[in-house]
Amino acid sequence: MYTADNVCSVLTAYSDMEGYTSQQLMPSCRDGLNWVNTRLREGVDENDPLILTTAGAMAHFFFFLKKLTEPDKYQNYKVGDVTVKQEPLKLFQFEKELRSQAIADACTILRDCEFYCRGK
Repeated sequence: MYTADNVCSVLTAYSDMEGYTSQQLMPSCRDGLNWVNTRLREGVDENDPLILTTAGAMAHFFFFLKKLTEPDKYQNYKVGDVTVKQEPLKLFQFEKELRSQAIADACTILRDCEFYCRGK
């Protein structure tokens, strides 16, 4: 069975997690693992590597949400002739797409917990 420490190892492999400590990442790792564990299908091997991959992706999403609260994270910076600008809405959309792909990839191990109907 995987632990939050295992998820943290996966999360630190993401290139944008450089500079963050395990202590900073651990709450998101616990949340990501809990999210997956509560949605596992019956009979899924608790050592399936897809659990760890999905939990890492969910932890990345949860950590992104936490970073949104950093007040100076999305300001414009100018260094010489170069201006660096972060757009939170575009980054959030990208994170949601990554999360959706991770969930879709894990369809063999996750229960279908939701219902969606769209009519015209």
